[in-house]
Amino acid sequence: MSDQTHQSFTLPPRRETFLARYPRNLKMAATVLILACVILPPSFIRGYLHHHKIAEVHILGGEPVDMANLPTVGGKVESDIKAPSLNDQNDRSVKLLAAPDARINQDDALGSLPRTSEDGLRPWQLYARPFNSADKRPRIAIVIVGLGLSRGITDQAISQLPPTVTLSFSSDSPVVGAWGQRARQDGHEILLQIPSEPFDYPNSDPGPDTLLTALPNSDNLERLLKGMRRATGYVGITSVVGTRFTADTNKLTPMLEAMNQRGLMVFDARSTPHSVVGDVARNLNMPAAIATQKLDSDLSPDAITEALGDLEKTARQSGRAIGVTSASPVMIAQLQAWANTLPERGIALAPLTALVQ
Repeated sequence: MSDQTHQSFTLPPRRETFLARYPRNLKMAATVLILACVILPPSFIRGYLHHHKIAEVHILGGEPVDMANLPTVGGKVESDIKAPSLNDQNDRSVKLLAAPDARINQDDALGSLPRTSEDGLRPWQLYARPFNSADKRPRIAIVIVGLGLSRGITDQAISQLPPTVTLSFSSDSPVVGAWGQRARQDGHEILLQIPSEPFDYPNSDPGPDTLLTALPNSDNLERLLKGMRRATGYVGITSVVGTRFTADTNKLTPMLEAMNQRGLMVFDARSTPHSVVGDVARNLNMPAAIATQKLDSDLSPDAITEALGDLEKTARQSGRAIGVTSASPVMIAQLQAWANTLPERGIALAPLTALVQ
């Protein structure tokens, strides 16, 4: 068949009117809506729209967030980011903002780093797990540290612990970026764990990229940024072995300044009672959270139960408490069972960012 003959069988595109493009039921719905706007009083309509427009989401430091200010991608509201209900802060259907988000991400020749956006959006807020700030119950945050080095225990922590539990991943893990993404897909907000100098260094050596008091600040900053490039989507930085470094104001301050400028929070795991992390963060007006109790000093079931009971007492007395622990099968099992009982005792399990000061 010739091309000319073939073309004669090609129908021209159908020309449609504007209304013809829409199904009949949509036209009917539009008609009903127009009639409702005419018949119903304006006060009713304003109240309905207000009720469905505002969501209490702990993305911007615990303040009510107008839907117009929620994170956007391509100009569209990130509709998957929603507040969990008061009765189920551990709702696994709650989604976190996809990472990296171009607005708060900086690419360079060596990789990617978080940053504060031109209009002031900060990673610690946008990458946080949503928390309903209308929840006035005492809050407890649990932070699991040291993840990413053991495949079995890391997988167990991600999949078995409530998504409200915050997970901290070691930057020394060769696949820390993949572990972090996996945890965030499961609803957990994450921290990045940077090694820093312990008091017994070099007898105890956390690794080749450890922040050291003997190094110039420029070298430590280079090591910090190297670690930060290994993952994305984290809300902040912590260190669990750096007892000497976190007690040295002169060495710690430039590191926290760099984190703060990039819109990150800091978590002080209180590895040493001499830590100055909280004081330095306060001086920098930097978002920070400080552990109130260590949960794994004794891993016997009775000792863990007692430690969690003490954590609850602290939360009831002060309104908030933060427990920190490494991961182990017995700890994960007890945390899972304990978390299920918190609602009936009037306590909310919250992500770490919901307790930032």
